[in-house]
Amino acid sequence: MDKSVLIIAAHPDDELLGSGGTLKKLINHGYKVITVIVAKGRKEEEHDMTRNIERANKHLGIEEVVFLEYPNLLLETIPLHVLNKEIEALLVKYEPSIIFTHHYGDINLDHQILFQAVLTATRPLPQKNPIELLCFETVSSSEWSQQSDDKIFKPNYYVDITDTIDAKIESLRFYDVEMRPFPHPRSYEGVRYLARVRGMTVGVEFAESFEIIRRVWK
Repeated sequence: MDKSVLIIAAHPDDELLGSGGTLKKLINHGYKVITVIVAKGRKEEEHDMTRNIERANKHLGIEEVVFLEYPNLLLETIPLHVLNKEIEALLVKYEPSIIFTHHYGDINLDHQILFQAVLTATRPLPQKNPIELLCFETVSSSEWSQQSDDKIFKPNYYVDITDTIDAKIESLRFYDVEMRPFPHPRSYEGVRYLARVRGMTVGVEFAESFEIIRRVWK
């Protein structure tokens, strides 16, 4: 199962905002992608959210979504070792070669805590295959954080999503209740504009960018 990828996101829509185009590209190249949603969405949308998550992910070709169902915006109340164990169990089950998760400097505390849990769960151990760990940027969280060296998102890995940007936007429409009017960054236009900026950085039309935490060529 060396072509398995986990996207571990705190909340519904984070998984697509940060890496939807890349996930679609991985699926097109034969990878199996599994989405893990750690916390529930906002209470007022909770009754419809599971269906929306499944439809949004299925539109990209992601057939399996795991719901951990922790309370929204309350991950700081969960002992970190509990989250670690949940994630470790998923690593045993799916044996991913790549994991995408939140950036450690995001303004959202759930994102910060989840990053720490994933980092701990994926610590390198003897006789275990190395896991590539990448942080995605989440619009209206990564760029709104304190712009200091220890907090700022530092993109150093880019994926050309020119051929998958439309699929990403279409999938996000299943999360329409979470989207906002432009110029809010979590708008359809905002998502597309960010992809253009990241694309211009590396000379392509649209791109997603990531910060490498650990990458091993074996």
